[in-house]
Amino acid sequence: MTIITPRKPVRLTDRVRRIQPSPTLMVLNKANELIASGVDVIDFGPGEPDFRTPLPVCEAGKLAIDQGLTKYTNALGTNDLRDTIAANYNRRFGTAVRRENVIAGTGGKQELFNAVLALVSDGDEVIIPSPYWVSFPDQVVFAGGTPIFVETSAANGFRPTAAMIRGAITAKSRGVILNSPCNPTGAVVQKDELEAIIELCASHDMFLMFDETYELFVYDGLEHVSAISWVDRYPETIIVINSCSKTFAMTGWRIGYAVAHAELIAAMGKIQSHSTSNPSSISQVAAVAALRGEGDEVATMYAAYVERRAWLVPALNAIQGIQCTPPDGAFYVFPRVSDLYGSRSITDSSSLAAFLLEEARVAVVPGAAFGADDFIRISYATSMDALREGVSRIGAAAARLR
Repeated sequence: MTIITPRKPVRLTDRVRRIQPSPTLMVLNKANELIASGVDVIDFGPGEPDFRTPLPVCEAGKLAIDQGLTKYTNALGTNDLRDTIAANYNRRFGTAVRRENVIAGTGGKQELFNAVLALVSDGDEVIIPSPYWVSFPDQVVFAGGTPIFVETSAANGFRPTAAMIRGAITAKSRGVILNSPCNPTGAVVQKDELEAIIELCASHDMFLMFDETYELFVYDGLEHVSAISWVDRYPETIIVINSCSKTFAMTGWRIGYAVAHAELIAAMGKIQSHSTSNPSSISQVAAVAALRGEGDEVATMYAAYVERRAWLVPALNAIQGIQCTPPDGAFYVFPRVSDLYGSRSITDSSSLAAFLLEEARVAVVPGAAFGADDFIRISYATSMDALREGVSRIGAAAARLR
């Protein structure tokens, strides 16, 4: 067999060189490699529910196969799915969303990317509160824009404010990307602040891209407020992104969606038609079943997350060198760990994450991936047994650093 030996590097485009691989997926891949080799790893890395996809959703997918619904669909998604998404928002928020305001794609990540590619030009600035979800900045950079970060504070629950965003606006500002509940911090933006941010964006002819992937997982009596509530008043401003992945434990089915002005949806559909075409026909049928379901499985997941969160936050705060703010929502905690830096070559969140994986066999995501190097992200979308064992290992490892 002839082995081809590369003689020179492959010539890649500048747009690819400017972006980084997803740090969360890198952690997942490394943990999976160790697990596959027989190493006992507690994996706090992935943002993936540890629950099975609800049975009625699975049955709908199987029925779609049996009925031969395995062909191409409209690139923007089936009429049934788009109508269901529109009806769901209209029922919950009193909006007047129609099919032409909706696009379904291969996960919420694709619709975020489609929207950025459709709205951001070379030299545009996009304001992103920090800590941020890892893909926001790289998507902006890929489109030719510049991410402008505004730092939030653990003392305020990492919640962004209109005043923070106003201070970052320049003549080049094109829009704001807001994630509530936030990955990684769990921060939830409340009604008055969200309305102020929307009005600020509208007054400066900027878009607001509102990622509400974790909308149903909010705690301590707080309320998730959706930007969709203002879409009829500010149709040119608001883009809402959502997903079936977290809410219905459908990560592998890859169905997400966006709701926005019909002209923007058409533009996003044009991009999608040249990238992936339509999302999976089978997954679209399953998504309709999920969105029309009674929500019992979601309630079960929510109850488990409430229990895990209530145990995890004080357990982490009991470890010397770790300070953990209770998250408003989602299923992550984002503890400050910088007091553990300074010994055994631990100088930042990446070296600490490597230490925990190698020495404690616990996978976490370094805060540097989210723009906050003093922190790490821990997912509690895992069992209580895994949480207890993992935190015990982290505590023992932290003691060795003192």
